[in-house]
Amino acid sequence: EQVIQIAQEAKARGWRLAKFYFMVGLPFVDSEVENQAIVDYLGSIWDATRLNMNINIGTFIPKPHTPFQWVAQTDPQITNDRMRALKQRIREDRACGRAITVRWSDGQPGLIEGLLARGDRRVGKVIEAVWRDGGIFDGWNEHFDFGRWIRCAAEQLEPQGVSIDWFTMRERPVTEVLPWDHLDLGLDRNWLWQDYQDATAARSVHDCRWDDCNDCGVCPEMGVDIEIGPSGGVLLPLTVVHSSLA
Repeated sequence: EQVIQIAQEAKARGWRLAKFYFMVGLPFVDSEVENQAIVDYLGSIWDATRLNMNINIGTFIPKPHTPFQWVAQTDPQITNDRMRALKQRIREDRACGRAITVRWSDGQPGLIEGLLARGDRRVGKVIEAVWRDGGIFDGWNEHFDFGRWIRCAAEQLEPQGVSIDWFTMRERPVTEVLPWDHLDLGLDRNWLWQDYQDATAARSVHDCRWDDCNDCGVCPEMGVDIEIGPSGGVLLPLTVVHSSLA
């Protein structure tokens, strides 16, 4: 409702185009339900505002030091199939399909991003091999060569008994030592695992800015206190009251 109110105010002030970002592929979410929810959401905005919309759709990529650091990444082909299905569903909506321009992130660069995010030191050899093979500016679509990354990864990783799939599309057990476990960001590993288990069971976790401390480890370990609201003032996300790091 708040987004619709903001969009209505923008329309009243002369704006004719709005831009929205969505992420799909989160764990434990049915893709059909997810796609329909996005279509319904865009339809509700269109019904209330008649704004044209540009939407960008990205795919979820698990990252270290998060509760989803243990999950398997979605296969890039499955990701692309889901993106196409969502785009087609939006286009088929007679009410607002013509008013919406859809752009989405290809699953292949996402797989490489996942490799770089959760790989260990062995992935460094892959990066070097890609560079020696002519790979530069691979963050740009016009320079990205998925085949080169696959070939170099196979050459460097398979002799060591691992692969891109092993680093990306594999669920990790809690007992596995992760490549970044020796890096301490303050978050308690057991808390991250419990948060992951809460997600698998669809249990919500309260926001420590407004409720009791979740005991994640950051505040005592990093010397930071998260402000608990409401305090009568305007609060920004993760407002720092005091910090020994300042």
